Amino acid sequence: MKKIVRITAAALAALALSAGAALAEYPEKPITVVVSFAAGGNADIVQRLQAEAMSEQLGVPVNVINKPGGAHIPATMSVLEAPADGYTIFNWSPPSFMVVPLTRDVPYEPLKDFTPLFASISASNALYVRADSPYTTFEEFLEGAKAEKLTMGVNNLGAPPNLSAVQMANEFGLEFKTIALKTVPATMAGLIGGQVDVAVGQVASIYAYKDEVRPLIILDNNRRAFFEKDLPGVRTVGEAFEGKEAGVWVHGGLAVKAGTPQEIIDKLLAASEVLGTEEFQAKLPKSVGYHWVHGPEGVTALIQEGVDLYSPILDGLGLLHKK
Repeated sequence: MKKIVRITAAALAALALSAGAALAEYPEKPITVVVSFAAGGNADIVQRLQAEAMSEQLGVPVNVINKPGGAHIPATMSVLEAPADGYTIFNWSPPSFMVVPLTRDVPYEPLKDFTPLFASISASNALYVRADSPYTTFEEFLEGAKAEKLTMGVNNLGAPPNLSAVQMANEFGLEFKTIALKTVPATMAGLIGGQVDVAVGQVASIYAYKDEVRPLIILDNNRRAFFEKDLPGVRTVGEAFEGKEAGVWVHGGLAVKAGTPQEIIDKLLAASEVLGTEEFQAKLPKSVGYHWVHGPEGVTALIQEGVDLYSPILDGLGLLHKK
């Protein structure tokens, strides 16, 4: 009996050493980052730059694959169906971690099934009119919107621009006829072409349409550094009207499947520190805002903030899923 115990203990020790060696060797093969958006958009462009930078730190390829469609559920589930070994990572976003779980039954719980690593890309929304609009200030727009029911262009119902528009309408007692135009570029084209009176789009939309549209206000409560770069001199709602709320935001970052060994999470966190540097952020397109939050605790709080922010707006739209 004593001999068997000694052999068992030795075997367990060997297994422990083997597991420790495996963790110490991580990563020893390419890593895949799953993006739930189509290739070519800001989320994809930023993630490919981030993957390249992390690859240099980790010493293995970090490959990006795009799995758009299905309300972000197929992409999300593809990560949860993979082993919790740090080789399949998810590019989380407000649709996958907030809007979709809040509006329907989904087979996952974001903050239970994932461990977030960081938040990076950020894109607040702005209210735009055509360059030849009679509204030259947000105050003039408010007068006009109270005098007549204007048409409001957004990309999709329930998407962040739509939620920003609803939040603004609630704060200022406005009512719009909302027209969903499928994409942000289509929304801006609809505004320029006269299909809608006003539109909500990302702050960085000004880069593609700066001679054809006029930004009136940033639908955010907190001034972020990239506002001065994208819309210099344009006020936020919080700056223009003390006590008014308009904080629907877009963030995104990386997360691993819950249960991933802490040693692997630590290595990924160390490798991602480079993404918070000015040197890396200087490589990003001008159309991208960046709001760096590093570490599971801070990012979890940020995601919960988004859930708390989106829930009453979606409820007001009749879109909140009652569990």
